[in-house]
Amino acid sequence: MRLVTVLVPAYGHVDRLRQLLAAVGTQADGDPVPVVVSDDATPEPLEPELRPNLPPGVDLEVVRSTVNGGPGAARNRALERIRTPWVVLLDADELPGAGWVDRLEVIASAPDAPDVVEGAVDAGGAGRPTPFTHVAEVQGGDDQHVAGNVLLRTDALREVGGFDERFYDPSRKLHFREDVDLYFRLERAEKRLVFDPELRAEHPPLPASFWSPVRDARRYYFDPLLSREHGDRFRRLVTGRRVGLVPLRWARHAAAWLFAASVAVAVVAFLVGWTTLGLVATVLALLGLAANVAALAWKRRLTAGSVVPLVAVAAIVPWVYLWHYYRGVIAFRHRPRLT
Repeated sequence: MRLVTVLVPAYGHVDRLRQLLAAVGTQADGDPVPVVVSDDATPEPLEPELRPNLPPGVDLEVVRSTVNGGPGAARNRALERIRTPWVVLLDADELPGAGWVDRLEVIASAPDAPDVVEGAVDAGGAGRPTPFTHVAEVQGGDDQHVAGNVLLRTDALREVGGFDERFYDPSRKLHFREDVDLYFRLERAEKRLVFDPELRAEHPPLPASFWSPVRDARRYYFDPLLSREHGDRFRRLVTGRRVGLVPLRWARHAAAWLFAASVAVAVVAFLVGWTTLGLVATVLALLGLAANVAALAWKRRLTAGSVVPLVAVAAIVPWVYLWHYYRGVIAFRHRPRLT
């Protein structure tokens, strides 16, 4: 009898779900693997599309909501159906790595098993991502946490109340930080959390898009909520990744402000005839633009053809980021400390 149920939140993308179910079913040896797919109010119900040609190694249950609530709400809805002592969270656009199902059972059956096991998430064989590629990659040791490829004791997840559904903006279908918030609450509840490099999943990069960095910039709307709920722990998170002595999160925030404020001052200065001030502000705006280009290109692969689009998107991202970040400050009545 299986000890672990796979929980997958989903909204559309039946093709990805079929690949996921096929990959899980291929690894089943003996008892089928229980999988609960939580359909988060997809316009066309997912179950009729998933039942045909279902792999024999998968025991599928589909839970459907009539109201779109985001991945946190979808996971909470499915959590009510879990009957095994362990549950593993897998995103709909992830695929289990080799030996994934067996590794889950080994961990779950160990007498000294921890409460939470975070696995590694690989970006796949597509090579180093570009600034226009959205990827999710976890290799452990950097205090960055996702909700994909995470094994938890079912009772531990229920004890902390599951996912906080406030980390979703239904009007924009935007979510962020609900995974980090869960990790912080599990940590606060003194659950034992470890990283297992042998528990591996793959998150193939989504197709590159000019607008991908712009969409990602909107997510920081939720930072004020995360900071308000977790205070010092949030600061430890955002100051952990650094460029030399400077926290990377603060540097990106400062670069956005430098560019946006300098552009605004330059426009006003030239309109009223303050040429010297306008020139100084223009130089500062160019420095801010360069800083935003560097932030978007950080650890990414650049090609000759991507330089001009990168500069263009670097001029858009600061405005989008600042608008949504301060929208969050107002909505959640809290301004985070980023240093």
